[in-house]
Amino acid sequence: MSKKSPSRDNFEINKDDMSSVHIAVVAAKWNSNITDNLIKGAQFVLKNSGIPEKNIDIYRVPGAFELPFACQKLTNVQKLPSYNGIIALGCVIRGETPHFDYICQETTRGLGEVVLRANIPVGYGLLTTDDLAQAEQRSHIEINSALGQSNKGQDAADAVLEMIHTFS
Repeated sequence: MSKKSPSRDNFEINKDDMSSVHIAVVAAKWNSNITDNLIKGAQFVLKNSGIPEKNIDIYRVPGAFELPFACQKLTNVQKLPSYNGIIALGCVIRGETPHFDYICQETTRGLGEVVLRANIPVGYGLLTTDDLAQAEQRSHIEINSALGQSNKGQDAADAVLEMIHTFS
């Protein structure tokens, strides 16, 4: 298990360049005890990268399956700010039926389609875990990497920022 994301190891944000960047964070309400922490992790990275809080918009959707639709809508609506990137956050925990597999696969496929159609980066922050403990391990606010803890909201924000920087 990686202790730090590759983007945090190899990438530095020039905070002077980030004041005009607009980011949408789209998070599922389902498993909100986990997704709320993912949002906090993403916000932490974005704010510390120099993006003003007023340029970070949070949208909540019912569940993971709705993430691709919401992300796609945010790339097409003219009255909203033009987003430089979108961060999709959710948590699907395996149950006793194949529902987990269908939701995870279709959500991932849908987010991939949004990236290719919209031509803007979408950070993938969808946790697909076998149990609640795995989800909690990946959504810590105060991270202790020695214990294998992380926050995939932070990782998704890092990825979006690196893509914005690389391809702007």
